[in-house]
Amino acid sequence: MLRSLPLLAFLLCLAPAFAQKTHTVPMEATSWNTNGNDVKFLPHLGRPAMQIPDRPPTAAGKKLTTAKNLTFGDGTIEYDVAFTEVPRFTSIHFRQQDDRNSEHFYLRGFWKDDPSINTAIQYAAILDDVNLWDLSAEYQSNAHLKTNAWNRVKLIVRGEQLLAYVNDMTTPALYVPKMDGDWSRGTLAFDGGAYISNLRITPDFTPGLYGAEGHDVSANDSRFLRNWIVTSPVEFAPGKEPTAADLPTATTTWSPLTAERFGLVNLSRLFGATPRGQRRLTWLKVSITADKEQIRKLDFGFSDEVFVYLNGQPLYQDKNLYNTPGMKVPRGRCSLENSRIDLPLAAGKNELLIGVTNFFFGWGVKARLDDSQGLQY
Repeated sequence: MLRSLPLLAFLLCLAPAFAQKTHTVPMEATSWNTNGNDVKFLPHLGRPAMQIPDRPPTAAGKKLTTAKNLTFGDGTIEYDVAFTEVPRFTSIHFRQQDDRNSEHFYLRGFWKDDPSINTAIQYAAILDDVNLWDLSAEYQSNAHLKTNAWNRVKLIVRGEQLLAYVNDMTTPALYVPKMDGDWSRGTLAFDGGAYISNLRITPDFTPGLYGAEGHDVSANDSRFLRNWIVTSPVEFAPGKEPTAADLPTATTTWSPLTAERFGLVNLSRLFGATPRGQRRLTWLKVSITADKEQIRKLDFGFSDEVFVYLNGQPLYQDKNLYNTPGMKVPRGRCSLENSRIDLPLAAGKNELLIGVTNFFFGWGVKARLDDSQGLQY
């Protein structure tokens, strides 16, 4: 589907008259570290290809197939990908630091031949072994993924920005103004069941991108609750709900935490991965001072579970668990679409306290008031 990108108008520029030499990575065993994966090098759809086996969906940055002697920072990555008979995901990792940290772009092969679905492709960083896909709903889009054919992918990377093209090399399929990794260079790797071919790297060639990062349009919105304090996480038994004994006390230690783009309070960046099989709980708090008694609406996104208190009283609790009947729109991602709740504010200072649990991928909340007039926070 073609789309207009008005926010990119100021970024688009003429391509440089020349660029550094393009480097082609052969689809040969001598060019790749397979890291124990059952990778095969064989012809596919009329050209040399690398066949990468599928992996469990719970795996994050483990056992990737990595290009040898290649370090990538800024530039253009181009490659072709063909799906296997039972397609799921096919991913490229770039600026990879280790098995636990990389920038990450992928195609959801099960949406092939459905060019309008908005979750066909996604950018999501992997930070400290956490795939942030469920915290990155803004960085998904549609693309026409073809069956029994090569799909051309082009990634343009400069500073903290990413432009992604899929098959349509004229109109970007996805724009990321600020990637979540804080690395400028790293290795390049693939995973997910697919065939890869025709990989070319052009260092420092970034037509269409200027500067370190793009503007955060959500910074213009004063309704976001951005300045929080947070406790250290504790292990919290699966299925357990907070009791009075689990609430913060006067002696609880708090640390400041500022929301990121789109108002995301990114607990995964702060606390890393929750050990597999465990569930953790942390508390977030913010003060809202109202000039009079009033009821405000709060657009509220969260992952995985939340327990909300206002002025010491229970207000709301809910779950947003992917692939369960009660998962929130959009399909279990943390988004302001998840929920809208009434916030009955008293005149003067109000304390909003949120318990957040995690056991599955990314961890965080988003909160935006319907109106900020007469409020301080």
